[in-house]
Amino acid sequence: MTNPRSGGGKTARYGLVQRAEEMGAQVWTTSAEGDAASLARNAVQQGAQVLGAAGGDGTVSAVAAVAADTGRSLVVVPAGTRNHFARDLGLDLRDPGRALNALVDGEPAQVDLGVLGPRVFVNNVSFGMYADALLEPGYREDKPRAFTAVAPDYVKGEQWVEARVDTPWGTVEFPQVVLISNNPYHLATPRWLGRR
Repeated sequence: MTNPRSGGGKTARYGLVQRAEEMGAQVWTTSAEGDAASLARNAVQQGAQVLGAAGGDGTVSAVAAVAADTGRSLVVVPAGTRNHFARDLGLDLRDPGRALNALVDGEPAQVDLGVLGPRVFVNNVSFGMYADALLEPGYREDKPRAFTAVAPDYVKGEQWVEARVDTPWGTVEFPQVVLISNNPYHLATPRWLGRR
């Protein structure tokens, strides 16, 4: 599955569809009529033994849920904007097409999936102030403006998440930000800040 909108059009810019097809893969492109999960389920029904996801973390998570549910392997191609999960896997973000080599000689790695409500996630999930900022129009183009738009009510303590989160340090009720990730975040050095 490929999401042509991910990463500002990385799929087309790197010729990922053509490269995958040259390696013998059948490629389906997401659209208004076919989301990544539906396309992945169709691929399995048609006999696919390996699923691939070229897109961002949302596309990868949707296909990963189908792969896990059907016992298929998943090839991740980092064609999104942030590619958090691909970073965690150590994939080359500068050349997403290199990940296609996994179709021929990939090295399997078992990873945990998280579930929040009905949604599966592969690397992290957040809600509260950060999640609200992500939903602001123009977030990718102007992150400071997006955070400035949502932060005041959180900072004043007037907005929170209607949730109760159990942590190793106790229960947090009505948190303002919750981030759940599959590995601890690196915080010691600025160069690797935020990597897992």
